[in-house]
Amino acid sequence: MRRADFERLVERTLAALPSPYAERLLNLVILVEDRADAETLAEVGYDDPAELLGYFRGTPLTLRTHDQIDLGPDMIFLYQEAIEDEARCTGLSVRQVVRETLWHEIAHYFGFSEEEMDCIEALWAEEEG
Repeated sequence: MRRADFERLVERTLAALPSPYAERLLNLVILVEDRADAETLAEVGYDDPAELLGYFRGTPLTLRTHDQIDLGPDMIFLYQEAIEDEARCTGLSVRQVVRETLWHEIAHYFGFSEEEMDCIEALWAEEEG
């Protein structure tokens, strides 16, 4: 998929986020890259860049304080090649993998842990399956 088409898909997916959540996305940048870099992989403990579909880098809302000085925006990285590989391997649409990945990373922005997201994603799978 061309990068521009992928980015439009990300934009449409973000626009579909329920408004109570979308309205709270402040100072957040969403970036599309081919694959995670070595520094990010080391940070999350992965060796293979195909394993990491997305990554939230920033301070979750639940950990912010009133006197926190932010030096820049929070960022969500979506890794296009890894997402496309995941879609091919699982038989899911790229659209669905983008949605699940983007919403997963947005949940981290709101302060959800990986363990909490595992439970939520299991519920999503039940609803869809």
